[in-house]
Formats: sequence, C-alpha cells, structure tokens
Amino acid sequence: MKAMMLIEIWERLRGYDKWVETTAKIESSEVTKTPIANRWGEVVDYAYDAGDVITWVDNRGESQYATFDVAEGSKLYQLVDGESVTIRYDPAQPDRFYCRDLLNYQVKVAVRTTLGALVVAAFVFLFIWVHLH
Repeated sequence: MKAMMLIEIWERLRGYDKWVETTAKIESSEVTKTPIANRWGEVVDYAYDAGDVITWVDNRGESQYATFDVAEGSKLYQLVDGESVTIRYDPAQPDRFYCRDLLNYQVKVAVRTTLGALVVAAFVFLFIWVHLH
C-alpha cells in the first residue's frame, strides 16, 4: 500500500498523471539467453532478458513506438507479441512514454544493485578495519 502511494506521488511530481493514458501493444519481444559462468569459466546458469517493442496511437492518430528491456523477474517479461500494456504518453512529445510496471522493475533493480554495493563496501571496510587493529 505504501509503495503504491509513493509511486502515485512520484507520478504527480514528474507530471505523468497529466499524460494521456492509452493501451500499447507488444509488437515484438525477443528473449536473450546469457550464460552465467563461475570463476572457473564453467556455465552454471543462464539469465534471460526480453527486449520489447511497443506501439500505440497518439491523440493525432499517429503511430508511436518505443523499446525497453526487462529481465525475467519483471511482469513485463511475461508479455508476448500481440498482448497489451497500459502506458501514459506525453501529449507534447507523443513518442515519450511512462509505464508504471517498467518503473517498478527499474526501482527493484536499482535497490538490489545499491544493496549489493553496500554489502560489498561493508565487507571491504570490515576487512580493512580488522587488519588495521
């Protein structure tokens, strides 16, 4: 509930709440499989990402399109060609779009990355501190 309120505040601050809401269609979704290797170079797993192209029609009747990339954990990763997603686009620049699900995904990635970096920094700090005392 609190996360939803924060998103709505963010949308108002950025002006996304004033953009035109519409339905965009997934034109294409290409999944990329990337091997994940251990320190000896052996492939131990795979990471999957989707590169999607979406299209929508603006208030002038012109077709617009955009691309985005998401990883396997995103709601948007599940979408396939022909499916739809709700977006908002800027009426002054109809090729600019905002998608709440894409923002949610990007925030989760940023938080995970930041937490990972903080954990690594804490271990480095602890290692240095232990060796200096």
